[in-house]
Amino acid sequence: MELTNESITRWMDEYFDVYAQYGQVAETANRMHKYFAPNLRFIPYIAPIGGPEKGFHTADEFIQTAVRHTAWYEKLTPLIYTVDEKRNSVVVMFTIDVYDRKTGKVAVTRTAMSHYELILDANKDIKIKTIRFFWEVLPTTVKEFFELFPGR
Repeated sequence: MELTNESITRWMDEYFDVYAQYGQVAETANRMHKYFAPNLRFIPYIAPIGGPEKGFHTADEFIQTAVRHTAWYEKLTPLIYTVDEKRNSVVVMFTIDVYDRKTGKVAVTRTAMSHYELILDANKDIKIKTIRFFWEVLPTTVKEFFELFPGR
C-alpha cells in the first residue's frame, strides 16, 4: 500500500472503528497489532497522566493498558484529517466519548488531537510508529474519566 491522502484517511477510519469495537476488550484487543508498529511510542501531552516523559514504548503496553479500563471504554470519532504524504504523517482532531460500561451512557466527552507518524512494514502495510496525543482541558467542574472510574 502507498501512503497517500486517500489510503491514510481510509486506513485511519478503519483504525478508529476497530479500536472502538475490539481494541478495549481483552478477548479481541490483539486485533490492534494490525495497526501498530511493535515499537509504538505513545506520547501523552497531558500533565495529569504523566506528560511526555511517560506514555508507552511498545504496542503491547498500549494495548494492555486499553484492556485494563474495565469500567469504561472510549469511542474516538474523527472530525478533521490533515495528511502530510511527504512526512508519512497525519494529524487527526477527534471527539472522545468515554462510556460507562455498566450503564452504556457517555460519562465524559472532549475533543482531542493526535499526530501520527506512519511507516510501511515489510509487507507494505501501514503501521503507526508514534502517537503524540493532546486533549482538551475541561472546566474544573467536569470530572476526568480517571476520577469517575478510579483504579480501573
